[in-house]
Amino acid sequence: MSLSSAETYLPWSDLQFRSDPYPWYRRLQQDHPVYELDGTYVVSRYEDIVRYLKLPIMSVETAWANQGPWSYVSDTMLGVDPPEHTARRRHTNKWFTPKLVREWARTSAEVAGRMLDRVGEDGIVEAWTELAVLPTHATMSRVLGFPNDDAQDVVEAMFGAMQMMSAAPKPGDEELAAQAFAYLEKRVRDMLADAGSVDGNAMARALLEACEAGEMTAQQSMATITVFYGLGHMDVGYLVAAGLDQFAQRPEVFRAYKQRPELRAAIINEIVRFDPPELSVVRYPTEDVEIRGMRIPAGTPIRFMIAAANRDPDVFHEPDTFDYTRSPNASRNLSFGLGAHSCAGQVISRAEAEAVYTEVARRFDHIERGGEPVRANNDFARFYWSLPLRLS
Repeated sequence: MSLSSAETYLPWSDLQFRSDPYPWYRRLQQDHPVYELDGTYVVSRYEDIVRYLKLPIMSVETAWANQGPWSYVSDTMLGVDPPEHTARRRHTNKWFTPKLVREWARTSAEVAGRMLDRVGEDGIVEAWTELAVLPTHATMSRVLGFPNDDAQDVVEAMFGAMQMMSAAPKPGDEELAAQAFAYLEKRVRDMLADAGSVDGNAMARALLEACEAGEMTAQQSMATITVFYGLGHMDVGYLVAAGLDQFAQRPEVFRAYKQRPELRAAIINEIVRFDPPELSVVRYPTEDVEIRGMRIPAGTPIRFMIAAANRDPDVFHEPDTFDYTRSPNASRNLSFGLGAHSCAGQVISRAEAEAVYTEVARRFDHIERGGEPVRANNDFARFYWSLPLRLS
């Protein structure tokens, strides 16, 4: 795609940009690897993000505290810096050990299997809902010990909340986020109040007990449960759907996944690199910092463009090519972040994606699109509304 010099480097609200931002990212990397836009510094090169994002001075606390309804996250491990982040993370880490992750992934496989058993003679499946949302929501519900009968309501709430995370939110987006968090917390409180519907040996009950023991405040406990419940399908659901879409467009990749199990981790890693669910993260440095000769004052927002780094031509050969044969040293993408705030759910996300893909591969030989996908991307996150696939 040809971009004229008159065009802005980051037209956040432009529909073409939201559909495929990578041509703009490439131009930004070439011309202005560190770019000031409306008071925010945008960093897009892989080496700069790896070097600076993990510095202890890069704080998340101001980022979340300034986010209106999203400041709800400040009461979770996602919204605080070490050492408090590390202390809060301990309360949830024990639910995501390798042994337990294998168990949780079996839930994803079981739900996906039930959906696949219902596929009719035409082979059509609504993959976003049936293979991405329902299995991943059921899995996180099981982790928490909750029933899983409201997946679509949770999806719609989180879609509304995510609109506010745009670098250029629209009027009304903040209200949507407020409504989303109000719905999610009420739903969680209602489930917790119904003792018969909650597994007493699961994570939600354990977080309430941590509160009773004085290890967390009541708001920290409630916010942590609510955020896990709301986000449980988001990034992993997109990863599942994006991978199935890649398989539909690249039958040779699905064939390799099906026939050569030893390649599955590499294929999933390339899916994660090629089409990540979230495109950037924001940090506020607690000290002045200089990046590529540009001095950034303390307290100024820095947007690190994770998706741009994943396509940096200085790091990834032919970065716009889907290539699962990249060597491990040449495939270290940043989709799950890095440093203290690297994604706590990346292990379970990869395991759930593999579980769903493997259920499809056990039953079918071919995947193709059964219609055009319907997307609702913004400049911050990727999202499907519909992904019709034909399996045979």
